Amino acid sequence: MLLINLLSKGFSYMNCLKTVSVAKEIGRTRMWFLSAMVMLSYFLIFFTMFQTFGTQRPLVDYGFFPVIAGIAAVVPIHLILHCLPIWLSGKQARFGYRKFQWPYFYYSAKQPLTKNLSMISTVSPVLTITSAAIILAALFPAHTHYIAILSAVNFGLSTYDFFAFRQMMTAPSACLIEENVNGFHVIRPMVEQEAK
Repeated sequence: MLLINLLSKGFSYMNCLKTVSVAKEIGRTRMWFLSAMVMLSYFLIFFTMFQTFGTQRPLVDYGFFPVIAGIAAVVPIHLILHCLPIWLSGKQARFGYRKFQWPYFYYSAKQPLTKNLSMISTVSPVLTITSAAIILAALFPAHTHYIAILSAVNFGLSTYDFFAFRQMMTAPSACLIEENVNGFHVIRPMVEQEAK
């Protein structure tokens, strides 16, 4: 199907440079551990920085349930932010949950994407939510602990994205990124039809 689509767009054939599977390279258990460590480190740094150098206000406590609701909202927001650059480029993307395939929450484009678009899509959640968290913590210092927790969860979820982003950076600039169930393929169109 991909080959037919590329032929219709002017490519006569393609070359798969490499297949990347972060889950296989890092390992599921190690990835969970790294994500937890990144999440905890981020929370400690974020919270400590704002409590030390930010506006000193007493923290407001709303209990445990707002934290659970916030964490439940972070996952779909994270996935939507992955898809948003793809949607804005006019391409199709979807996100969802799969019970028997890790990572369980996923997003996927329906066609190969350029390297730059793939990289933007990959880091969009961490850049957007972290920037928003910094602004919100500065504006609402009494809620810094809640903001730090939710932002840390998003940062921990982005650990997988950091590894994928690093792999994409090493790919040639003219390549395409095609997602698959286990990760993604880095492919390079080899021959283009001459411009009319």
